[in-house]
Amino acid sequence: MSINSLRVNQAKFKKNLRRSRSILKNKIPKAALKRFKKETPRAIPGGGNARSKTVLKKNSMGFEIIGNYPYSGVIDEGKYPNPPKKGTGKTIRGYSTQSLRGMVNPTRTYITRLLRRYFRRFK
Repeated sequence: MSINSLRVNQAKFKKNLRRSRSILKNKIPKAALKRFKKETPRAIPGGGNARSKTVLKKNSMGFEIIGNYPYSGVIDEGKYPNPPKKGTGKTIRGYSTQSLRGMVNPTRTYITRLLRRYFRRFK
């Protein structure tokens, strides 16, 4: 009769746990903010009111990306005039041509891939 057992290298486990906490507390929120800003459309080249007013805030659940400007929902949720008011305009289906999927969905996809990449390394 054999007994299945599990061996855990306690030192390695603690090291990986510390590293994973560090990744979740420091690297992931900063990477999310950077990606979110990259996905945010600019009205004019050299502009960037939306990008400069997007900030990372810590709350009780972790971190939150805040668009501190009145039209943040319009940009992300594709609520631009559909069809555009003037000619062909700078929108498609209510989304900016610079950010066809908004900012949240591409950022979420990026963070999911990033987490998989980081935690695949732990062995």
